[in-house]
Amino acid sequence: MVMKAKVEGAAAKIDAIQKFDKKAWREIQKGVKLATSAITKNAEGRVPPMGLVPTSGGKGWGPWFQGNRDLSFVGSEFKFGTRFRSRNKQGFRQVYGYSVLNVSSPAVAIFTLAGSKNQSGHPFNRNINRQTGTRQGARNVQMWPRMLTPAYYEEGPEAAKTIGRIIEDAVRDVNSA
Repeated sequence: MVMKAKVEGAAAKIDAIQKFDKKAWREIQKGVKLATSAITKNAEGRVPPMGLVPTSGGKGWGPWFQGNRDLSFVGSEFKFGTRFRSRNKQGFRQVYGYSVLNVSSPAVAIFTLAGSKNQSGHPFNRNINRQTGTRQGARNVQMWPRMLTPAYYEEGPEAAKTIGRIIEDAVRDVNSA
């Protein structure tokens, strides 16, 4: 799962910095990752200690479907990260940071998206939506995937402004050198 905060512009100068001023380019990378880390930290703060409140003797999520799959987790199973990316797209250099969540754990993957469509009508989906304050069909109203999207909408605009200032400062420094 990935959430991006990006700024486009100053294409020729950014390309020049990327190709010819490695020190400045590393500073841009560091600054972009730092700006994006606010999104990552916000998302990390949204991880509950366990998937669902225990019910009738079950722990965490309790048995799920007929297979009694144990999807309980501890918050430490959620592995977030912040990355930097730059690419040339149609002649313009895009520079952005993004927050990622490793969803290789079945419990994490299911917790992140369960109930987003809820076509099965299973009570598990209703329960997880009720506990996390999300709802069925909420993909278009800034709720999905859980944690990353709400964090992006809360922190992303400020991260994008900060990234823009970082780029402007780098271009100004190169122009004045």
